[in-house]
Amino acid sequence: MHAAIVGSWGSAPKYSTFNLSAPSSSQVRIKILAAGLHNLVRSRAAGQHYTTANKSPPHIPGVDGVGTISETGELFYFNCLMAPTGSFAEEIIVEKKDIVSLPAGADPHTIAVLVNPAMSSWMAFTTRAGIVPGQSFSVAIVGATGVSGQAAVQISKAMGATEIVAIGRPGEKLEKTKYLGATATIALADKLEETDFSAAGDVDVVLDYLWGETAKTALPGIVWKRANKSQRLTWVEIGALAGNENPMSAALLRQANVAVVGCGPGSWTFPELGKQLPTMLETVAKHGLKAEFVVKKLEDVESWWEASKSGPRVLVKP
Repeated sequence: MHAAIVGSWGSAPKYSTFNLSAPSSSQVRIKILAAGLHNLVRSRAAGQHYTTANKSPPHIPGVDGVGTISETGELFYFNCLMAPTGSFAEEIIVEKKDIVSLPAGADPHTIAVLVNPAMSSWMAFTTRAGIVPGQSFSVAIVGATGVSGQAAVQISKAMGATEIVAIGRPGEKLEKTKYLGATATIALADKLEETDFSAAGDVDVVLDYLWGETAKTALPGIVWKRANKSQRLTWVEIGALAGNENPMSAALLRQANVAVVGCGPGSWTFPELGKQLPTMLETVAKHGLKAEFVVKKLEDVESWWEASKSGPRVLVKP
């Protein structure tokens, strides 16, 4: 088969041939229809993600996708984060437990592009913040202008959030969150300390895709606006686009009821993910969640890999 293969961490993948081993009794061979180029995929391809620690190239990028099993032709979503090879390929072998049938009416391209970014907020709510779909809760999303952040706005609405505060840099993308379900927005000031976080003062959960200097300002900025500082606030750290480090005030953590937790493989288990995926896929399809994307051919990966670092999410098709 053909695949996009990273020969050294940080280099662009090359379109090359690759031999797949035969599937075991617990595995299945899938013909790939489409896969999304997520931030996680780029991080792993650069050797910068903790899931690639102690591993070395060659590396086939891609952590999930949509494909068919040749015997039946049925469409499946598959997760291959822990598989030997990735989804930027014509075919892949994954564990049977890591595939989920697409719900009726689901658009396979939207599923391939959206499930990974939507997964971050879904798992943050269900496994880290203890939110049950249909429950009444309020949320603020730090970094709501990115693909994952915009998916989080839609997931929050679909799960029953009554108050959704989108936080990000001012501009068209922040305004767009209002159409996706945000009930309020907070525009980050050029000098972060000048940002008014009042609109998020009494939320139950914060989903943080930025961390770093932004969280260093936003966390106390939100906490000190709370009418009742003993009201539980679960701060879920998901991404670190603004930096991996954030010195927090010990005094703040003692003076307010704040729980800071992370969300990613390790903080939740793959059996937990497996239990959540069917309901999440149903929610994505039922509520018509949307994401902008452009389609790129797998065989042209060397030409678009670097050029696609900005702009809409990329959908890769063999």
